[in-house]
Amino acid sequence: MAFQFTDDVIEAVVHHMNDDHGDDQLAMVREHARPHAASATLMTLGADGLAFDVEVPEGPELVTERVIVPWPMPIVERTDIRRAVVMLMPRANGD
Repeated sequence: MAFQFTDDVIEAVVHHMNDDHGDDQLAMVREHARPHAASATLMTLGADGLAFDVEVPEGPELVTERVIVPWPMPIVERTDIRRAVVMLMPRANGD
């Protein structure tokens, strides 16, 4: 059975990630989605992965786009979220 991403779980993860792991989020987005990202803010998460608002250069300007970083594993229970996020961190892969 797939994990249910309830509003309280989403809010808790988003709050924690944005407050405590800003640099990690940017590294994750650069590694898995947008190498030239200037910033990354987690907005939500769901069955498909982590959804970030990312600022990327477009000419001399920065534009914001929504980027999904897919889960690297199935999310079956809440504890899987943390394991999956750690797996997505570049330093977890020896980078």
